[in-house]
Amino acid sequence: MGTLPDRIVGIQRLEALLIENGYLICQFSGEKIYDLTEVVAIFLPLSSTSDQVVAVRSNYAPEFVQKCLSSLQ
Repeated sequence: MGTLPDRIVGIQRLEALLIENGYLICQFSGEKIYDLTEVVAIFLPLSSTSDQVVAVRSNYAPEFVQKCLSSLQ
């Protein structure tokens, strides 16, 4: 049996945090998210071998990604 891909593990960690705390914090708005179906997991590259998973409320995800991309220019 192989190991789970890092991105699946990242999503599982978000789910575990939601269960443990009762909410996640949207990294765009700072709002609390109480329902995992409202979460978009966004993976930000830290290096060529690792990335950081962040939780963003689904309605803010396009703008969050756009701001991340524009900050690279």
